[in-house]
Amino acid sequence: MVIASAQYNIPNYILNIFIKMYCKRFLLRPDNEEKLKRIDKKGGDSVRLDILFTGFPGRSDRGFLGWSSCVLVRPETGSPILFDTAGFNERVMLYERLGQLGMKPEDIGAVFLSHFHFDHVANVGMFPNAKIYLHEKEIAHIHACRNGNVHDPAVPHELFLALESSDNLRVLRGPRGRVDTWEWVLTPGHTPGLCSMLLTIGGKKWVLASDAVKNSYELETETVTMTLDPKASKQSIVWIKNTADVVIPGHDEQLILERMDESAIHVVKHAHPDITIEVPVQVSVRVVSS
Repeated sequence: MVIASAQYNIPNYILNIFIKMYCKRFLLRPDNEEKLKRIDKKGGDSVRLDILFTGFPGRSDRGFLGWSSCVLVRPETGSPILFDTAGFNERVMLYERLGQLGMKPEDIGAVFLSHFHFDHVANVGMFPNAKIYLHEKEIAHIHACRNGNVHDPAVPHELFLALESSDNLRVLRGPRGRVDTWEWVLTPGHTPGLCSMLLTIGGKKWVLASDAVKNSYELETETVTMTLDPKASKQSIVWIKNTADVVIPGHDEQLILERMDESAIHVVKHAHPDITIEVPVQVSVRVVSS
């Protein structure tokens, strides 16, 4: 058995990697579940937010790890909303974590797909009773990928066929809007139709940013990797930075923005990304800077 710990040389990144026996992903453990829940009672409304999976930054020599954030939003009135659905490799754990909260996939009333990359949409078929929200620009992007006009191999356009022909798809249009108790904002760049969710919780503005902000490095520096439109990505990050008190990024831990003055914003990470990998044989893990 090998236990490895290494430094990831992007500023403020420490990745703790533990190699144990058998294969399972744990990003939200029972002992730290409570501190990731937030309740807002402002104006008599209550919102409960459960981070089912925190995102994890990094990729391997086999390709992208694709470990993205997945958030359950439960308003006081109305059905629960799932923000993104994680990847195929998390499907078993997604069932389990919903069950730990006393919920079944059939209880989810809405699924908000930030964008149509494999690590965010793979489990959308788990939720038969949910309305599926996706922006019209993202749908156009899916069609362009399917037709070979755009090269974005992270788009599983074959999965969209079933969704497109179902009665569950709800198309978002315009730069921003509101559905029931929650607000969405178009934050393009990474993909043309990527949308973030905007919530007010405990008097703070929370932005569920998905891959509009993948990690703390991007939020701090406004420098983006893996984007189809770098200029649009920077504009989206600047808007998020100027709007949010708390950001849930696509591939990192919860980020808190402390405003020192009108021009200075300090980004504080809630915790360092952590992953447990279990394997049946001895392996080695090498973490390098990117």
